[in-house]
Parts: sequence; C-alpha cells; structure tokens
Amino acid sequence: MNEEKNLAKGERSSSNEDLMEKTQTSVTSPEHATDSSSDTKSLAESTEVIKSFGVRQTEMVVEQVNTVPLKAVFYFTIFLCLYIMNAGYAVMNVFVGYATDSYKQHSLMSTVGVIRGVVATASVPFYARLSDTYGRLNLLLVAVLFESVGTIIESQATNVQKYAGGVAIQSFGQAGTIMSMQINLSDASTLRYRMLALALVNAQTIINTWSSGEIVESLRGKYSWNFSVGMWAFIFPLVYAPFILFYSWLTYKASKTEPWKKLKQDRRDHFLEGVPNAAKYYKDQPSGEQWYSRYIKLAFFKVVYNLKLIFWYADFIGCLLLAVILGLILVPLTLAGGVSSKWQSGEIIGPLVLGVVLIPGFIFWETKLTKRPMAPLKVMKNRGIWAALFLSIISNLARATVNDYAYPVLHVGMNATPTVATRTPKLAGFVAGVTSVFLGFFVARFNRSKMLILFGCGVMFISMGLFVHFRGSNDGLRAKYFRDGVAIGMCFLGFTQAFLDRLLMVSAQSCTSHEYMAIVSSWFAAFYRVGWTIGNSISGAIWTQRMYHEIEKKMVELGVDTSLALPAYSSPYTFIEEYKWGSPPRRAVSLAYAQVQRNLSITGLCLCVPILAFAFLLRDHRLVDKQNLDDDAFVDVEKNESTANRKKTEMTFTNDKDYVLIFVKRLFRIGSKKSQ
Repeated sequence: MNEEKNLAKGERSSSNEDLMEKTQTSVTSPEHATDSSSDTKSLAESTEVIKSFGVRQTEMVVEQVNTVPLKAVFYFTIFLCLYIMNAGYAVMNVFVGYATDSYKQHSLMSTVGVIRGVVATASVPFYARLSDTYGRLNLLLVAVLFESVGTIIESQATNVQKYAGGVAIQSFGQAGTIMSMQINLSDASTLRYRMLALALVNAQTIINTWSSGEIVESLRGKYSWNFSVGMWAFIFPLVYAPFILFYSWLTYKASKTEPWKKLKQDRRDHFLEGVPNAAKYYKDQPSGEQWYSRYIKLAFFKVVYNLKLIFWYADFIGCLLLAVILGLILVPLTLAGGVSSKWQSGEIIGPLVLGVVLIPGFIFWETKLTKRPMAPLKVMKNRGIWAALFLSIISNLARATVNDYAYPVLHVGMNATPTVATRTPKLAGFVAGVTSVFLGFFVARFNRSKMLILFGCGVMFISMGLFVHFRGSNDGLRAKYFRDGVAIGMCFLGFTQAFLDRLLMVSAQSCTSHEYMAIVSSWFAAFYRVGWTIGNSISGAIWTQRMYHEIEKKMVELGVDTSLALPAYSSPYTFIEEYKWGSPPRRAVSLAYAQVQRNLSITGLCLCVPILAFAFLLRDHRLVDKQNLDDDAFVDVEKNESTANRKKTEMTFTNDKDYVLIFVKRLFRIGSKKSQ
C-alpha cells in the first residue's frame, strides 16, 4: 500500500516538473493535480499547435451561452433539429424499398445504402476541417442546402440511377447536418457531461420509435412514395431555423467582444500573408483605377484564397480519393449477385482491383504530399483514438449485417404489418436513447468510460446470439414468436449502442484537445459509416448471392412452381399481396429469408470477438469538468482571461491511468504495476 502511494507521489511530482518546465505562464489545475496526475503528465509529452480560426471563433460563441435559460434554448433547439431530422430519415429509409420496388429492382436497396454510406463517409472529415476554418454555422447552412436539393431529386427520380444521384447529394448534406449537431454539442459541454449532451443524439428515438411507423402507414395509404420523400425537402429547413437564428444571435453577441476583434485582425493578417498583393487594396484605392475595381479585386483575391484553403486545408483531394476507393470496392460487392452470379465479369472485378490499387496512392498523398492530412499522424497514432476508430468500424459492421433488410425480413418473412416492420428495427434506437440518458448521468458521477464500454461489448454477444436463433430459425408459420424474439434482440442491440457509439466517442475525444476534437469526431463518424457501409455491402452481397437461389430451392422442397421465384425475389411487396401468409409460395419465401438471415447473424456474432479485443486497447482518461484535458491542465495566469485567447493548444493526451489494464496485468502477472 505504501509502495503504491510513493509511486503515485513520484508520478505526480515528475509530471508537474515536466509541465512547469514546458510553460512558465501556466500552472496545473489543483483538482487535476491531486486527482489525476497521470493524465497531467501526458501534457508535457504532447506537441503544441496553433489553434484554428474557426476553433477560436467557436469558443467565443460558446462562451456567450453562460446562463441556464440560454443553455436550455441551445440544447432544446438542437434536440428539435435531431428529432425532426431523424424522423424524416426513418421514413425516407423505408421508402427506399418502395422506390426500388417501383423500378423493379428491389434487390438494389442495399446498393442505395452503400452509396449513401460512401458519400457520407468521405464528406464528414471535409465538413469538420472546414468548420474549424470558417466556423460551425457556415457549414451547417451549406449542409442544409445540399440536403434539401438532394431530397427533391430523389422524390422526382424516374429510375434507380437518378434516385441514386439524389441519394448521393442528400447524403452529403445529411452527413453535414448530423456532424454539425454533434460537434456543437461537444463544443458546449465538458468531458464530464459530454455523454449526457451527446445523449440528445439518441434521445429523439424515444419518440420516433413509436411515431415513425404511424407516419409511414399514414403516408403509404394516402400518398405516393415520391411525395412521402419530397415533403422533407421543405420540412428540414424550417426545423433548422430556430437553431440557426439562435446561433446567429450568439455570434452577434460574440462579435462585440475584444477577443473577436483580435481574431478578426488575425484572420486579415493571415489572408494578407497568403495574398500579399491584396494589401494595397485594404489601405487605399490605387491611383489610376476605378473606385469599384478595389472591391472586385479584393473579392477575387478572397475567392482564390478560400479555394486554396478548401483544396489544401480541407484536403479536398484526400476526401475525393477516399470516396472513390470506397465506391470502387464496396458498390460492386452488392452488384455481383442477383439472379445470376457476376463475380467473373470485368464490370465487377475491374472496379474492385482499381479500388485496391488506389489505396497506396491515398496513403502516399496523406503522408507525403498534402499539407494538412485528414488524419494527422501525431493524433491518429494515439492508442485511445485508433482503437476507438477500429472498434467503431467492427461494431457497426456487425450491427449493419443484422439491421440491413430488417424491414423486408419482418414484413415479408414474418408477416409483420408495415407499422410493426418499421417500428421493430427502431426498438434498438429507442433503447439506445433511454440508455444514453441514464448512462450520461452515471458517467458524470463515475468519470471513467473504459469499464462501461467493455460491459457493452459483453451484452453485444447476447444480442447477436438472439438473432442467430430467432432470425435464422423462422418456420414460416409461427410469425409472432419469431417477431417477438427479433424485438428482444433489437432491445439488447440498442442497449449496447449507447456504450459503443456515444460513450466510445467521448473516450476518443478525451484523448485530444478542442483543436482536433472536430477532426477526431469526424473520423469517428466516418469509421462509423465505413463499418455500416461494409456491413451493408456484406449483407447485400450475401442477400443478392444467395436469396434467389434459396427461394428457388425452398420452392422445390415445398412443391411450388419455381417460376414464382423471380417475382418473389425482385418484387417481394407485390408478391405477398397475392400470396397470403401460410400459403406454400409465401412459406418458401419465409424459409429462404430465414436461411440467409442465419448466415448474416452468425457473421455478426463472430465479429463480437475483435470488438472485445479493441475495447481492451482503449485509454481510460478521467473525464474532467472542462471542455478538454488541455483546458483542465492549463489555467492562464490572468484568471479572467478567456480560453479562446490562447492561440496554442496540445495535440493529444496519452498517459491515462488505466485501471482495467492495471488489473489485467496484475491478474496475469504481466510487466510492472504501472499503466503503460
């Protein structure tokens, strides 16, 4: 016991000495020094970087939310946006099936999901980098515009190709709006209450789970799928308006402060440094030129300057390469099957090979050519960050394999009504919403994340086991029994979602400062979508490769005319209107669905093993009552000085006190007692 106390005392002394040596104008927070000395030590080992203009601007805006009523309005307007936008997404996702069914290409539903995931994956780092440059509000406005335009194109599409184009544009905007809301929640919350703030992202599902099915049923009975999709192009901007107006007012208040004026001057100095020729147009009108030429040339210089920022600072080429690689690899996986296998055709092999060949090019661009890589190496090599990213990929891959095609499985394979078929998959979101809120309060008291994430991984094993049984053993007769089992599995899956989504993001954010918080969050969201997209591709590949043949096989076993296999595969919603539940053709389809779903569920169960492994590699920083560990460790000598005035910040934090790792090492007598 005395040995442990001396060890802790030595760590504390060493870390404080290193810290004071690094900066003479800062001192450690008393709370931090006495309760989390290991976390403080990491600051001395990190590298300081210059804060981005957008980050400093955001800190000034957030500082205006300094009363309880203002905080209530801030969080409520975000919740309102999240509530309506997710209700819209839930409804629109259901009508993807009806849209592809109307084109007689229902099996391409998964391909549409892959397109959505590829575009969203490549766009979120782009949004995060630009928001760090131009501020959060400007990028939200751009995202809303793309979202509305894409939704209109979707609703008016006359074939699956045009529909997919609308999905791509809408997904670009959708990714931006969701990312903007998550970043704003993180901006305005401390690490201690970050989980509770991010719980708002899931909290809307408490309502939407029960309302989305009713909305779908109401729209399906009265309107076409075109109208049911298109109306959201007008609803979304109206819902975002309260938050946009409130944030604009906060920005106006911040613009009256001295730090903002200094930031404005710093922006101008940076612009003139990049475009020296523009300096003379700021001072006076050059002789011999028309009065209006000054404004025209200044506008031209600013356009060139901003295009350079977008190209280099936001790593436009990197985002484009990422989108191309994901598209070339993932989309062909869902197109290779169907009625006849296409794996040996050039149209499938060619894109796959090209996508793999481009990966070294992407790595070379990110490490050698670009000035500002999407994934800064010094940040991404932090174990707490890369472990969280890979865990996010695999956990979402596992969930996607059992979530994709959930609506047709329930509606066609288990005789669920459209309302029940819509509502059952949403149970996962409902439970995640409820769990996230309670988990947020618990984390605020517990101040740690790793043990809770490990617990969530254990529960995920249970949920996948339930899916193997109830989704993979359907007999085509006991519809309610299997529907109830799937519902229970969805509840367990939702419970794990609170731990492996939001809390995992908090864990990753605790490893970096505010400067890189948006980038890390965007990569977390991107890896989230990569996992989901790969899951869509796997489920789509297994579905398109096996479903038609399984339907044909089951029809032969039940003595059903196999000519019905093609309409049952390509237009299942039309097929079940003619062949009622319990009839041999319908039962053959249910048995085929069960066999394919069993394969998908076993895949998800196997993926739980690497999920648990990556969870053990996470860091376990103490979640302090500050926006980030940098703010907690450094207190300006002038107590009234704003954190937004500090132009430098740390990149990452590495020396956490990992009690889980310490326990495992002691249990197996590995190494020293000190956390690595």
